[in-house]
Amino acid sequence: MKYSMRTLLMLMGLISSTTLLAQVKVTTEVSGDAATGKQLIQAKATGGSGKYSYAWGLTTPGAVPPNDASEVLLVPAQEAEYIVFVRDKETGASAYSTVVVKTLTGNEKHLIRMPGEDYKMNYRYSAIGALPAKSR
Repeated sequence: MKYSMRTLLMLMGLISSTTLLAQVKVTTEVSGDAATGKQLIQAKATGGSGKYSYAWGLTTPGAVPPNDASEVLLVPAQEAEYIVFVRDKETGASAYSTVVVKTLTGNEKHLIRMPGEDYKMNYRYSAIGALPAKSR
């Protein structure tokens, strides 16, 4: 009985240490360029074997181009919540992280806007920066 109890405790220790080594954690960071509206989402995974596979998606309506890299470069047209799934290729452990990406206010120089509620329905186009400034 003494021998089997020791074996049982060793097996339990081995299983719990393997589980701890297999744990994967992932965090996401967003950096952007207001001038271009481009934003970079980076996933940083820790734990496990260090060999990861990535899968990106959206929790809000929309589409993300197929990507298995640790980062995604995008120009969002509207606020969206992105999700990244990370899987350890050797242990099979997985984790995920979500991040809300907002649109950046970019440089609106030389844009032509369509009429709409923002323009009080004055049925004309609004040009921003398309014409040179008047000299006084």
